Amino acid sequence: MRDGYITVYDRHFTGGDDEENNYGELNTSCRIGAKNGAVIIEYTEILDGENDCRCVITVTRDRITMIRSGVFRTTIIFENQKRNACAYHTPYGEILIGVYTNAVFSDMSENGGTLNIAYTLDSSGDLLSENELRISVELKED
Repeated sequence: MRDGYITVYDRHFTGGDDEENNYGELNTSCRIGAKNGAVIIEYTEILDGENDCRCVITVTRDRITMIRSGVFRTTIIFENQKRNACAYHTPYGEILIGVYTNAVFSDMSENGGTLNIAYTLDSSGDLLSENELRISVELKED
């Protein structure tokens, strides 16, 4: 694993009368490497100082898996034009969420790169949000 920098940009469109868009951007350090034909990216998301979230992203040719641990934990699988279900664990209980991946682009390698994912979230068949996730990783210079 090598040291790097990661930028995670996400946009959530929830619709409704106000057509609310929520944006977020995270810039932090990460570790990146390759194992068994997959690229592995690890980083920590600082939520409130007490409840940090450790994230591990695994990128293969056909699938991107994001594992979040901590108070809000989940495993999300992104596969182009497929719907997967995930359990989203919170301090208040578990929510079952459907994740439909509309489009995926990846040029990620053990040397860095980008991921772009367009997906929707649903619960019990009701659309919750349309989402865009852009992740870029650059290696730290030695």
